[in-house]
Amino acid sequence: MKRSKLFLFAIMLLLTWTLAACGSNNTNEASTSSSASPNAPASGDKVDGKQVTLNVMTNINDQQAKVLEDIARAFEQENPNIKVEFTAPGAEYENIMKVKMASNSMPDVFSTHGWSKIRYADYLTDLKDEAWVSQIDDAIKPAVTDDAGKVYVLPMDQDKSGPVYNAEVLEKYGVEVPKTWDELMQAAETIKTKSNGKVTAFHIGGADTWPIGQFFDFFATPAFISAADNNASQFLDGTFDWTKFDKLPQMFLELQQKGYLNKDVLTAKYSDSAKAFAEGKVAFGIYGPFLIDEAQKINPNLKGGLMPIPSIAAGDQPTLAGGERSTWGVWKDSPNIDAAKKFVAFYAKPENIAKVATSEILPPGLKGVNIDAGDLTDDFEQYKDLRVIPYFDRVYLPNGMWDVMCKNGQDLLAGGIKVSEFSENMKQEYERLRAAQQ
Repeated sequence: MKRSKLFLFAIMLLLTWTLAACGSNNTNEASTSSSASPNAPASGDKVDGKQVTLNVMTNINDQQAKVLEDIARAFEQENPNIKVEFTAPGAEYENIMKVKMASNSMPDVFSTHGWSKIRYADYLTDLKDEAWVSQIDDAIKPAVTDDAGKVYVLPMDQDKSGPVYNAEVLEKYGVEVPKTWDELMQAAETIKTKSNGKVTAFHIGGADTWPIGQFFDFFATPAFISAADNNASQFLDGTFDWTKFDKLPQMFLELQQKGYLNKDVLTAKYSDSAKAFAEGKVAFGIYGPFLIDEAQKINPNLKGGLMPIPSIAAGDQPTLAGGERSTWGVWKDSPNIDAAKKFVAFYAKPENIAKVATSEILPPGLKGVNIDAGDLTDDFEQYKDLRVIPYFDRVYLPNGMWDVMCKNGQDLLAGGIKVSEFSENMKQEYERLRAAQQ
């Protein structure tokens, strides 16, 4: 009996000691946590020993997105206390960002896909004090800064775009790089005739819709903006006479009517355009330099070239479409602003700028960085002083009009609407969206 009592007493002592020890550990943890200053910075600021998670999202996709993500993983290795959740949702990016803007719940770091000042200005922190700012190339500076000195994003490259051509096809049929719309149409007729229809002048992946929009975005500039007598102010103040717009869908429809466009334009995809371009079955791509890169994955021996957007009005000169391409901006309400700025600064390193610009085959956005643009190196040098005009839809159309151009372009080629109906649909949506955004 005594032994039993002694045994029970020993167990009680052991339990009491164990509970006391556990209580002591909990007390220590609580005191350590509460010892921090009530004004300590949020998890994204410099807090030694704390893990920070950055949400990073880009509209860039495919191989170029992988380049961006690889740099993000290298950043993680150099900064083990910062984890990067990297997302590249592709075509859904814009819709996702609209939802995030509406709820004011943005990624810590995000790309602005041409809209840093117009659409995202109120969501971006000012990066003017970052070390890389002095290196921003003069050509891209107006697109990513304002007159007050605010720097909206890091431009890793700069879009200088226009149609591209298969150099061997043009050489084979004795065609010079066109400088005007009339010369472009003559080139298309020559290629169609001399190849007996085996080579298509233009290939557009209309099933993906956006390649159709690309045509209108490119050629609206020489049609309405770049000439001395232009309609820029009317687009901006809402007084544009939309019956004048008829000439642009008429030009597009005539490509089909004259046999200059691939017959499967409404079912072909962008990947089909790249394949046809690579195989020498098409002369011109209404895309941009990235089509050459995509085609060279199929045919490494392909020789491609960049051409300015041909002029339309008499006396006008060719132009390039430009502005932002690959960018990083920091959400002004991010709880991780210090870490986010550190992330962006990592991409501003010359070697990382070079990787991004090379992957896009575009000039770098910062000075002092040299890249090998392959076939386009000479073209960028040749056209370095040419006028670069922002993409038409980014300046002159309200947000939401891109899809309108794409869808009406499809309907036009399918015979569902007439040229005048295309322009009328544009007018109605322009007025509706403009009113909604004022």
